[in-house]
Amino acid sequence: MRMVSLMFASLLAGLLACTNASAADDAALSGVRFDGGDGSYQRAVEKGITFVIAADPPSTFQDNKTNSFDGADVRIFREVAKRLGITKVSWNIVPFDAMIPTLLSGRADVIVDNLHETEARLRAVAFTSPAYWYGSGIAVQRGNPAKIHDWADFAGHTVGTLRGTINHQLLSERKDLKELKLYTSNEAEFSDLIAGRIDVAMEDDIKISQFLKQHPTAAMEMVTDYKPLPQEYGYARYALRKGDVDLNNAVSRALDEIRADGTLGAIIAQFGYTDRNLWYFPVKN
Repeated sequence: MRMVSLMFASLLAGLLACTNASAADDAALSGVRFDGGDGSYQRAVEKGITFVIAADPPSTFQDNKTNSFDGADVRIFREVAKRLGITKVSWNIVPFDAMIPTLLSGRADVIVDNLHETEARLRAVAFTSPAYWYGSGIAVQRGNPAKIHDWADFAGHTVGTLRGTINHQLLSERKDLKELKLYTSNEAEFSDLIAGRIDVAMEDDIKISQFLKQHPTAAMEMVTDYKPLPQEYGYARYALRKGDVDLNNAVSRALDEIRADGTLGAIIAQFGYTDRNLWYFPVKN
């Protein structure tokens, strides 16, 4: 009988130890502070956060009917803020090339419109972990009268793209274009393409496909056999000030979690992306 009692006591002690360990783990998980010393995450929780975006559909835009902000990246960061317990959120919309100056001046805390990593940007800001992958596409007038199919075909033509993007950087290095026209919105860029003021528009493929889906009678088309250069291809990441390490760690962890549990995939699917965009897929030229 004494042997049975000792065995029961040992089993009970083991169960209690496991329970206490589990409770300790739960407490540790719920008490994550992302406290590396700069206090940026804690400030966001206590005082709120400002996100900056550009008119860059389908990633980020302002709805003309409701004046509310929407887009794949906007919805991603609403979920990020929710998971991080940041309840006071404000938004600021500026031209694409003004987002980094807005961040660095302290008028915003996170650039929510995803940015392509470049050496120049790495010197100025810190990036989060990746959210999804994307590549460039090109649009031409319907029927492709200029017969533009690849990067080499741009020579002697007028090309349009969004100011401040990786495409702007790549195109500005070319000396054989007739003209490079820069825009602050895709709507203006595509309008000029339809009107014949530019020969080709170079943007993320998803932006072109979504515009054509919303404007099926527009006199333009995507060049389906265009293969982006490796430099045009990358993953969506977001930018913070270099000193806001705690906040960056928190945001990056939240992004990783919503990628892992399927939330991010469900969000971007609403804007024309597929699960293919969640994973790296190499470009072969």
